[in-house]
Amino acid sequence: MTTPPRSPSALDGVRERPGGRSERVRSAVLGAAREQLSEHGWDAFSHRATARRAGVDPATVYRRWPTRARLAVDALLELAHTAVPVPDTGALADDLERFLRSVRAVLGDARLLRLLHALSIATAADDDELRETVSAFWSLRFEQAAAMIERGVERGELPAGADAHGIIERLVSPLYFRALISAEPLDDSLIRSSLDSALRDARR
Repeated sequence: MTTPPRSPSALDGVRERPGGRSERVRSAVLGAAREQLSEHGWDAFSHRATARRAGVDPATVYRRWPTRARLAVDALLELAHTAVPVPDTGALADDLERFLRSVRAVLGDARLLRLLHALSIATAADDDELRETVSAFWSLRFEQAAAMIERGVERGELPAGADAHGIIERLVSPLYFRALISAEPLDDSLIRSSLDSALRDARR
Protein backbone atom coordinates (compact mmCIF):
# COMPACT_ATOMS: atom_id res chain seq x y z
CA MET A 1 0.00 0.00 0.00
CA THR A 2 1.42 3.38 -1.00
CA THR A 3 1.66 5.96 1.75
CA PRO A 4 0.22 9.31 0.61
CA PRO A 5 2.58 12.27 0.73
CA ARG A 6 2.44 14.22 3.93
CA SER A 7 2.11 17.95 3.92
CA PRO A 8 4.76 20.12 5.61
CA SER A 9 2.35 20.74 8.50
CA ALA A 10 1.77 17.01 8.89
CA LEU A 11 5.50 16.34 9.12
CA ASP A 12 5.95 19.07 11.71
CA GLY A 13 2.65 18.49 13.49
CA VAL A 14 2.44 22.07 14.72
CA ARG A 15 0.72 25.00 13.02
CA GLU A 16 2.77 28.12 13.63
CA ARG A 17 1.83 31.76 13.75
CA PRO A 18 4.22 33.55 11.36
CA GLY A 19 6.63 35.84 13.17
CA GLY A 20 5.74 34.52 16.64
CA ARG A 21 8.06 32.93 19.20
CA SER A 22 6.95 29.45 18.19
CA GLU A 23 8.06 30.09 14.61
CA ARG A 24 11.43 31.40 15.80
CA VAL A 25 11.93 28.30 17.95
CA ARG A 26 10.90 26.07 15.05
CA SER A 27 13.36 27.73 12.68
CA ALA A 28 16.16 27.49 15.24
CA VAL A 29 15.51 23.79 15.85
CA LEU A 30 15.30 22.88 12.16
CA GLY A 31 18.45 24.85 11.41
CA ALA A 32 20.24 23.07 14.25
CA ALA A 33 18.98 19.72 12.97
CA ARG A 34 20.44 20.40 9.52
CA GLU A 35 23.78 21.41 11.04
CA GLN A 36 23.85 18.34 13.26
CA LEU A 37 23.11 16.00 10.37
CA SER A 38 25.57 17.71 8.06
CA GLU A 39 28.44 17.67 10.56
CA HIS A 40 27.91 14.35 12.35
CA GLY A 41 25.63 12.19 10.20
CA TRP A 42 22.60 10.12 11.07
CA ASP A 43 24.16 7.89 13.73
CA ALA A 44 25.02 10.85 15.96
CA PHE A 45 21.78 12.70 15.24
CA SER A 46 19.52 13.11 18.27
CA HIS A 47 16.85 15.30 19.80
CA ARG A 48 19.11 16.29 22.68
CA ALA A 49 22.06 17.27 20.48
CA THR A 50 19.74 19.29 18.26
CA ALA A 51 18.12 21.00 21.26
CA ARG A 52 21.51 21.87 22.74
CA ARG A 53 22.66 23.41 19.48
CA ALA A 54 19.41 25.36 19.09
CA GLY A 55 19.45 26.55 22.70
CA VAL A 56 16.05 25.12 23.60
CA ASP A 57 14.70 22.59 26.08
CA PRO A 58 14.89 19.01 24.70
CA ALA A 59 11.26 18.55 25.72
CA THR A 60 10.28 21.19 23.16
CA VAL A 61 11.94 19.20 20.40
CA TYR A 62 10.49 15.86 21.53
CA ARG A 63 6.99 17.35 21.76
CA ARG A 64 6.97 18.75 18.23
CA TRP A 65 8.98 16.02 16.54
CA PRO A 66 8.44 12.72 18.39
CA THR A 67 10.93 10.78 16.25
CA ARG A 68 14.33 11.43 14.69
CA ALA A 69 12.90 10.68 11.27
CA ARG A 70 10.25 13.38 11.47
CA LEU A 71 12.75 15.93 12.77
CA ALA A 72 15.32 15.14 10.07
CA VAL A 73 12.91 15.16 7.15
CA ASP A 74 11.07 18.27 8.30
CA ALA A 75 14.45 20.03 8.45
CA LEU A 76 15.18 18.93 4.89
CA LEU A 77 11.68 19.81 3.72
CA GLU A 78 12.05 23.39 4.95
CA LEU A 79 15.37 23.65 3.14
CA ALA A 80 13.85 22.36 -0.08
CA HIS A 81 11.05 24.93 0.04
CA THR A 82 13.44 27.84 0.48
CA ALA A 83 16.44 26.69 -1.56
CA VAL A 84 14.58 25.07 -4.49
CA PRO A 85 11.42 27.08 -5.15
CA VAL A 86 9.08 26.07 -7.96
CA PRO A 87 9.15 28.99 -10.46
CA ASP A 88 6.26 30.25 -12.55
CA THR A 89 7.69 32.44 -15.34
CA GLY A 90 4.95 31.76 -17.88
CA ALA A 91 7.18 29.56 -20.06
CA LEU A 92 7.89 25.90 -19.38
CA ALA A 93 11.50 25.87 -20.57
CA ASP A 94 12.34 28.87 -18.40
CA ASP A 95 10.61 27.31 -15.38
CA LEU A 96 12.50 24.05 -15.75
CA GLU A 97 15.86 25.76 -16.28
CA ARG A 98 15.44 27.92 -13.18
CA PHE A 99 14.36 24.89 -11.19
CA LEU A 100 17.39 22.93 -12.38
CA ARG A 101 19.77 25.74 -11.48
CA SER A 102 18.28 25.90 -7.97
CA VAL A 103 18.80 22.16 -7.60
CA ARG A 104 22.39 22.56 -8.80
CA ALA A 105 23.02 25.29 -6.24
CA VAL A 106 21.91 22.98 -3.44
CA LEU A 107 23.88 19.98 -4.72
CA GLY A 108 26.93 22.17 -5.25
CA ASP A 109 26.96 23.25 -1.61
CA ALA A 110 29.24 20.78 0.19
CA ARG A 111 27.48 21.25 3.51
CA LEU A 112 24.04 20.62 2.07
CA LEU A 113 25.34 17.69 0.05
CA ARG A 114 26.58 16.08 3.28
CA LEU A 115 23.07 16.47 4.64
CA LEU A 116 21.61 14.59 1.67
CA HIS A 117 24.28 11.92 2.03
CA ALA A 118 23.39 11.49 5.70
CA LEU A 119 19.76 10.93 4.89
CA SER A 120 20.59 8.58 2.01
CA ILE A 121 22.69 6.44 4.33
CA ALA A 122 20.01 6.52 7.01
CA THR A 123 17.34 5.45 4.55
CA ALA A 124 19.33 2.31 3.75
CA ALA A 125 19.20 1.29 7.41
CA ASP A 126 16.54 -0.98 8.83
CA ASP A 127 14.19 1.84 9.82
CA ASP A 128 10.76 1.56 8.26
CA GLU A 129 9.56 4.88 9.65
CA LEU A 130 12.51 6.77 8.25
CA ARG A 131 12.10 5.22 4.82
CA GLU A 132 8.39 6.06 4.87
CA THR A 133 9.04 9.64 5.93
CA VAL A 134 11.80 10.20 3.36
CA SER A 135 9.55 8.70 0.70
CA ALA A 136 6.80 11.11 1.73
CA PHE A 137 9.25 14.00 1.47
CA TRP A 138 10.28 13.13 -2.08
CA SER A 139 6.68 12.44 -3.12
CA LEU A 140 5.70 15.89 -1.93
CA ARG A 141 8.60 17.55 -3.73
CA PHE A 142 7.73 15.78 -7.00
CA GLU A 143 4.09 16.77 -6.57
CA GLN A 144 5.07 20.42 -6.12
CA ALA A 145 7.48 20.40 -9.09
CA ALA A 146 4.87 18.70 -11.27
CA ALA A 147 2.91 21.96 -11.21
CA MET A 148 5.38 23.33 -13.79
CA ILE A 149 4.49 20.51 -16.18
CA GLU A 150 0.77 20.88 -15.58
CA ARG A 151 0.96 24.58 -16.42
CA GLY A 152 2.90 23.72 -19.58
CA VAL A 153 0.11 21.35 -20.64
CA GLU A 154 -2.51 24.04 -19.98
CA ARG A 155 -0.57 26.52 -22.18
CA GLY A 156 -0.26 23.96 -24.97
CA GLU A 157 3.51 23.59 -24.62
CA LEU A 158 3.15 19.87 -23.90
CA PRO A 159 0.64 17.28 -25.04
CA ALA A 160 -2.27 16.37 -22.79
CA GLY A 161 -1.49 13.44 -20.55
CA ALA A 162 2.22 14.27 -20.22
CA ASP A 163 3.78 12.30 -17.35
CA ALA A 164 4.63 15.15 -14.99
CA HIS A 165 6.45 13.05 -12.39
CA GLY A 166 8.41 11.19 -15.06
CA ILE A 167 9.51 14.43 -16.71
CA ILE A 168 10.73 15.90 -13.42
CA GLU A 169 12.57 12.68 -12.61
CA ARG A 170 14.37 12.70 -15.97
CA LEU A 171 15.15 16.39 -15.50
CA VAL A 172 16.88 16.15 -12.12
CA SER A 173 18.27 12.60 -12.10
CA PRO A 174 21.51 13.45 -13.97
CA LEU A 175 22.33 16.13 -11.40
CA TYR A 176 21.70 13.85 -8.42
CA PHE A 177 23.72 11.05 -10.05
CA ARG A 178 26.74 13.29 -10.51
CA ALA A 179 26.45 14.88 -7.08
CA LEU A 180 25.85 11.71 -5.07
CA ILE A 181 27.57 9.00 -7.12
CA SER A 182 29.98 9.94 -9.91
CA ALA A 183 31.30 13.25 -8.48
CA GLU A 184 31.48 14.73 -11.99
CA PRO A 185 31.02 18.52 -12.31
CA LEU A 186 27.54 20.05 -12.31
CA ASP A 187 28.36 22.35 -15.20
CA ASP A 188 26.22 24.31 -17.64
CA SER A 189 26.49 21.61 -20.29
CA LEU A 190 24.80 19.21 -17.88
CA ILE A 191 22.02 21.74 -17.26
CA ARG A 192 21.45 22.14 -21.01
CA SER A 193 21.55 18.43 -21.81
CA SER A 194 19.25 17.53 -18.91
CA LEU A 195 16.76 20.22 -19.92
CA ASP A 196 16.84 19.31 -23.63
CA SER A 197 16.46 15.60 -22.92
CA ALA A 198 13.52 16.08 -20.52
CA LEU A 199 11.70 18.42 -22.93
CA ARG A 200 12.34 16.17 -25.92
CA ASP A 201 10.91 13.15 -24.13
CA ALA A 202 7.98 15.19 -22.80
CA ARG A 203 6.95 16.37 -26.27
CA ARG A 204 6.90 12.91 -27.86
